[in-house]
Amino acid sequence: MGTKGRDACLWLFFTLIMACLLINGIARAVIFAVALLMAMGILYYYTRYLPGAIKRSRNMGLNMIVLLPLNALLARLLLQLDGERVSFRGAYEVHIKKGEKHALGDYLKLFTSDLEIVRRACPGSVFIWETSAPLPLFVRRLVRQGSAEGLAFLKNGGLPAPRFPFTELDLKKGRVKHGAIIS
Repeated sequence: MGTKGRDACLWLFFTLIMACLLINGIARAVIFAVALLMAMGILYYYTRYLPGAIKRSRNMGLNMIVLLPLNALLARLLLQLDGERVSFRGAYEVHIKKGEKHALGDYLKLFTSDLEIVRRACPGSVFIWETSAPLPLFVRRLVRQGSAEGLAFLKNGGLPAPRFPFTELDLKKGRVKHGAIIS
C-alpha cells in the first residue's frame, strides 16, 4: 500500500462521500459501500500495515529507516507516471523514523548503515523515496552509478501522485527530491 496507496484511499473516500451527498437511489448505496471499503483500507494502513512494517524493519536491524512494502502494480504505476521504466522483484518505500533526533553526522552514519543492510537483504528490489532530508554520499554514489545503467534516478520535486492535505507536514517544499534505486 505505502503512503501513496493510503493517500489514494483517502482521496477516494472523501470524493465518494461527497458523491453520496449528491446522488440518490441505489447508486448512493453502491457508492457508500465503496467508500466504506476505502475507509477499511485506511484503517488497515494505520492498524496493521504500518505497525507491521515498523516491526519488520526493526527485526531486520534497521535503526533509522522503515521499509513500507509496496504492491508491484502501484510501484510500476508510480514509476511510469514519473517517466521511468524499470523491472524489479519487490518494491518498498523508504521512510525515516519519526521522533528520533540525531546530530547530522550520526544521522548520516545510521542512515548509510541501514541502507547497506537493506541493499544486501532485498536484492533486485526497487526502493522509492521522497524526502527533503539530506541524502548520504553513499546514496548519491549509488544513484550516480545506477543512473548510468538505468537502475536509479533522483529528481527534484515530489512524486507525481497527489498527496492528501496535511499528510506532508515533514517535507520542506523547496527542497523535496524523489528517486528510486534497484539494489
